[in-house]
Amino acid sequence: MHRVDYFKIINKYISPYSHAYNIYVVHVSLVTAKALKIARHLKLSADQKRFIEEACMLHDIGIVHVKAKEIFCNGEMPYIYHIVEGRKILEAEGLPLHARIAENHIGVGGLTKEQIIKDKIPLPHRDMLCETIEEKIISYSDLFFSKNPRRIFIEKSIKQVRAKVKRYGKREEKIFKEWYALFEG
Repeated sequence: MHRVDYFKIINKYISPYSHAYNIYVVHVSLVTAKALKIARHLKLSADQKRFIEEACMLHDIGIVHVKAKEIFCNGEMPYIYHIVEGRKILEAEGLPLHARIAENHIGVGGLTKEQIIKDKIPLPHRDMLCETIEEKIISYSDLFFSKNPRRIFIEKSIKQVRAKVKRYGKREEKIFKEWYALFEG
């Protein structure tokens, strides 16, 4: 497995001299640290840990195409679309496995086609679900960190994350409970 120069990719899409870059790098670095801690706890292989590091650092690259003034992103698309745009960017970079994580990291384990249709989420009508252990670890770790500049360095407590997950629904609560037992137990 070849090593991905994720900073080269990040710098290609987000100007290193921008406020968005500062927010992006802090957020993905914190998610990466948490995910790697879990990977070590689970005794994953060196290749798995390297992949987690790379995919974590790139999971939100699609923010470059969304409109989110609070994180200095001036694109045209709604924020939720960062997952689809991230997938497109990483596929174009020749990273299909990393691209999957960009698309399925949101919520708790991603979104089902049924959820997207029922909730009228402006996304393609297809399942965008975590399947591998690496995908699950990254999705889980991302729940603990915000890109909000006022809270960017603060890891959410388990109580705060559980409260947020509860708003998503019973399926997500069940998945989060299973992940918590596996990753933190």
